[in-house]
Amino acid sequence: MELSYHRSLPPELQIMPFQLRCMELIGLIGPKGRFYRFVLAFGWGTFVILLPKSVLGIGSSELDAIIKGFAELLFEGNLFIAVASLVPKLPLVKRLLHVLSEIFRQATHDKHDVKDHCYSLICEQNSKIDKFCKFYFIYCCFGPFVFCIPAMVTSYVRYFGITNNGTNANGSEHLRFELPMEQEFYWLPIRTNFACYHLFLALSLSAYCVCSYMSVIKVSTLLIMIEYCSLVYRLVAIRIRELGKLPPGRKQDETDEDERTKMMMVKEVVEMHEKALEATDLVEKVINIPIAMQFMACILFWCMTMVYVSTNINFNLFNVMVLFWLSLIETYGYSYLGTELSEDAKAVGHTVYDLPWYEDSAQLQRYYRLMIQRSQQNTGVTAAKFFIVGIEKFGKVVNLSYSYYLVLKDVLDRL
Repeated sequence: MELSYHRSLPPELQIMPFQLRCMELIGLIGPKGRFYRFVLAFGWGTFVILLPKSVLGIGSSELDAIIKGFAELLFEGNLFIAVASLVPKLPLVKRLLHVLSEIFRQATHDKHDVKDHCYSLICEQNSKIDKFCKFYFIYCCFGPFVFCIPAMVTSYVRYFGITNNGTNANGSEHLRFELPMEQEFYWLPIRTNFACYHLFLALSLSAYCVCSYMSVIKVSTLLIMIEYCSLVYRLVAIRIRELGKLPPGRKQDETDEDERTKMMMVKEVVEMHEKALEATDLVEKVINIPIAMQFMACILFWCMTMVYVSTNINFNLFNVMVLFWLSLIETYGYSYLGTELSEDAKAVGHTVYDLPWYEDSAQLQRYYRLMIQRSQQNTGVTAAKFFIVGIEKFGKVVNLSYSYYLVLKDVLDRL
């Protein structure tokens, strides 16, 4: 996927530069010969985590371990499938970058004037996006290591605390190593054998790094796409407000210079609004499946997490909470930005109506009416067309998860 047109923009106006570099590094974009990098990374994560856990099982008959293992499988499976679903949508991503680049050029008129409201807004938004992406990247870099440390420390304490007969110092049980995630690993005794345990720990750490990198690509890219859609509607609203500063065209004389100037600017704003709607449609096509999967998976994941937390207070709780907060932040981010996008899209119509449109010619009023009609449509991102994503849906998901948790906990208590 070539990005020459997008990268011809000034550095401060470029769209998703950090995310595109990450995607280029793993082979999702750029020369086609690099796609093998993504295949290798995806295959490695599947080989180490998804395949043995889904085929060979958790490797424990304890209920809390089964709940934890299934919750981890949901989290990792949702992550890998969502990233894989983006691969056939890469041509749409390319088209989205092209449309956003055209909007930025029109909004700034290819001028880099810091006094221009649109230019300063784009620069400010890009700066915030860049800081968020780098913060999330650093957070995900530390994630795999922090995820493995509690299990390693607990295992070493047990190992160096055993007696000569292979039991703990209190003689209560045989040595059993703790794993970062509950799973089997191709019939190796990773819970009882020292060498197999460290082999698995090294392999799983590399797989967790792959998962973190996939999380950076998935979460930051999807969130930033939604944010850029909100941004283009705000740019359209700014250009609409600037129309109110122009002198009204004379209704009686359509050859009037003011009328022609304003007509040209109104047509440009209408074109920007049309491209903003196209960008929203492209984002919807790219992310609607991953968002639907996220909402469905988080209901089950949160439910099982609450069951686990209510029955276990140990070192494994730390790993569970790391995944829980990642899932919570991601789902809330989609919901918050989805609401912001819908509000900014509707605000375009209100901004048009606030113009002194009654002073302009009938031809100009027809353009105003067209933008108002377009802004009255339900604009936003959906979860596989089932519902428009927003804060209200996030609250319903939380309530639904808690309801399922109460039902599941009641069933388990009766067993």
